[in-house]
Parts: sequence; structure tokens; C-alpha cells
Amino acid sequence: MSKYKILFQISGSIAAYKSAYLISKLVQNDFDVQTVASRSALKFIGRATLEGLTSKPVLTDQFQTGHMMAHINLIKWADMIVLAPASANTINKMANGIADNLITSLFLAYNFDKPYLIAPAMNSNMYEHPATQSSIKKLKSWGINILPVQSGYLACGDYGSGKMLEPDMIFEHIIASINKLKTGQDKKVLITSGATREKIDDVRFITNISTGKTASTIANHLIKQGISVIFLHSQGSILPESNCELIEFVSYADLKQKLFNLIESEDFDFVIHCAAVSDYFVEKIELGNSFINTGELLKIPSKFDSVKLYLAPTEKLIDKIKSLSRNKKVKLVSFKFSGAQKQEDSLSETLELFRKAGSDFVVLNHIKDRNKNIQNNFLIIDKEQKTISASTAEELAQQLTKIILQGL
Repeated sequence: MSKYKILFQISGSIAAYKSAYLISKLVQNDFDVQTVASRSALKFIGRATLEGLTSKPVLTDQFQTGHMMAHINLIKWADMIVLAPASANTINKMANGIADNLITSLFLAYNFDKPYLIAPAMNSNMYEHPATQSSIKKLKSWGINILPVQSGYLACGDYGSGKMLEPDMIFEHIIASINKLKTGQDKKVLITSGATREKIDDVRFITNISTGKTASTIANHLIKQGISVIFLHSQGSILPESNCELIEFVSYADLKQKLFNLIESEDFDFVIHCAAVSDYFVEKIELGNSFINTGELLKIPSKFDSVKLYLAPTEKLIDKIKSLSRNKKVKLVSFKFSGAQKQEDSLSETLELFRKAGSDFVVLNHIKDRNKNIQNNFLIIDKEQKTISASTAEELAQQLTKIILQGL
């Protein structure tokens, strides 16, 4: 098995002794394991045991010298996060955004782009308490993988539910999550991003408000799932933090050439066309009583009382993506940025993208939901007009990642 990095967390529970066996098994199967233990956990399992198994120091204090940013850096480092055992106290803190130790701070720094497995362990009454059940339900709704508990004799002498799942079974859940990550490795996605610039002269151009933030957020999520991404982006666009192939375009014509070359030569499973493409380009310029073509002047002089720009429409690139694609089974995700007054009018605009472009999914967003150049409130629509809502770009990225991994 390849060297996957696991951030293994242990909270205060008598079941902590079982974690040593699980950590040992992970290390033997070539996982790179870093342990984090709460102070309570170290009452049940020794620091020396954990260090001996992983060959790494155990982290416990979020203010530990040399590890002041551990709650950020460890989350970035890990391919997967495991919390086993998870006490009732820790689960309830996590669900309510409390970050008073390293484990809970790590969870608050988690951005839901990689697997997070929790194995609860506690007394039956604590497990079945409405507060704990409500917290478990909330964490599940956020996409956290809460593993089932077992029934049996508990450390307190009671019999009931709340026993931590056996380490070998937790190991199988970890392997299953890794295999899901690996399914992304055979997927290839092209993402277009940012705003085209239509030249007026060598110092002026027409553009729009797109920053590329949504596209880069989507790219980051896909890359972290092992999906191969080519990111075709505009000048000045926000770029993915994760490693992928970057190709820059400037104008509509530049984007058209590079987009068509890519889809004709590469076998993409999905094309996510998120770029804000100019609907018009500058065809000619009227200065006084004379006309000039774009590019004939380095800089339009400021002596003229008026300057008129004549715009001509651009061709809809989205309409040709499927027909030109080398992979005739490619799935197309289109974006519709609407300014319609009514919701039903915005929805009707998406129908054109299904009809003309053959889109498999359309992401609808509205200019009224843009604040300080941050876009919120997305609606993913499929061919059957079924919808999935996403309030932020992060949530949108999570939903599109699920769609791509499932190959829908």
C-alpha cells in the first residue's frame, strides 16, 4: 500500500488501549501515522507506547513550543483523520464548535476535503443521551464518517451499546475510505476559470468581475481526492493551492484555441466550464470621424472628445465542448450566472444549456448572491431538473466531487 498519511487522534476513554493495536497495524501496512492525544487520553495510554509505535512524538498541547500552528499544519499534512476512541465530551465539543484543546482545534481547522473517521466509545447512557445523539447526527450531516458502536459489557460493568468498534473493523473502514480516494486516480477533469479580457488597445481591455475563486476551490477538492486536474485559467485568476497542470489564457480567442485543443487531444471524464467568457469583443473603434481596428493603436490618445467602441458577439464555446471532445462520453458541468429578477426566469435560462450544449449538470448562481466578490448560494441542476443546494463554494466543491467520484 502507498504511504498514506493518517492523523490519529485519541481522546479520554478506557478504549484508548485498543488504539495501540490499530496504530501498530497501520504502521505495519506502510501508513505514516502521527498521533495526537488529549491529556485525558494519556491517563489511559502511555506516551512512550505511542511514540514507540509511530517513531514520532505525541502531540498534546496546541501551545507546545515548535508546534504553535499544529492545528493548521497537521490538517494540511494528513490524507485522512481518525479519532479513536472518541469520548462523549469530545464529540459534543466538536459538534458545537468548541476548540479548547488540540483535538477540537484540529477539527475546527478541518475543511471537509478529506476523510474524517470517528469511532465513539462511552457508557451506554452517555452514548444514548439526546445531546450526544444530536451531536452525532450533526457531525454526520457535515460529512463526518461516524462509525457504529458495539454492544456488550462495558468497562463500568454495565451491558449495552457504546463499546468502540474493534480495531480490525476500524482498520477495514480506513481501507475502504482509502479505496474511495483511489477511485479518483483514474478520473481526469478539465476546469476553466476566471474572466476573459477583450483588448481595446495595448493598455486597456474589457473584462468582468470573475475572480476564479469558485473554480480554484473546486480544483482543490478534486485534486485532494486523487483526481487529475488541468486548470485552464485567465490572467490574474485565483489559482488552486494543490498541485495540478496550469494553463493560462487571456482573451476569448485565446481561451477558444486552448480549450478546443485540450478537449480534442485529451480524454477528460468531466469538463467543468466555470470561466466567465466575454459575450462580446471589440470589433472596431470610432475616433472622431475615423474608424480603426482593435490592435492598430498601442494607446488611444486622450485628445478625442468621444470614443465609440463597436462590439460584436462571441461564439458560445459551451455549445461545442461535447461535439469536439475526444471522449464522446465526457460529462459537462456548465455554469449560469443569472441576473434575472425572478427565480423561475433564472431556472428557465438553464434549460438552454441542457438543450444547446448538452450539459449534464448546470450550476446556477445569481448576481444578487455576490458580496465583495465572493459568490454564495449555488444550485446544481441535472437533466431531470433535480437540484442540490450549496450555500458556499466549499459546499459546491464537495457536491461536485461526489458527482465526479460516482461517475454520474
